[in-house]
Amino acid sequence: MPTHHRVRIVATADVPYGAASELAAVRLVALLPARWTCAGLECTPTSAVLALALPGEASPAEVALAVDAALAQSTLRGWARVPA
Repeated sequence: MPTHHRVRIVATADVPYGAASELAAVRLVALLPARWTCAGLECTPTSAVLALALPGEASPAEVALAVDAALAQSTLRGWARVPA
């Protein structure tokens, strides 16, 4: 049975001018483990909330580590994870 987690990312002061939250969300999903799927997405101009479906059990800490590692990539400069 899949585990569902909500992840929220927000633009920080370091986000490039004109960066779209939708594009950041797509880039984030592309950098997460391949077996994870995005089961929902809500975006505003400065944030995105993703509903992730993971196979099996995964703790919130495991999800946070994977998301933070993806957000550390240069393509996601200026985006940070915050409580959903």
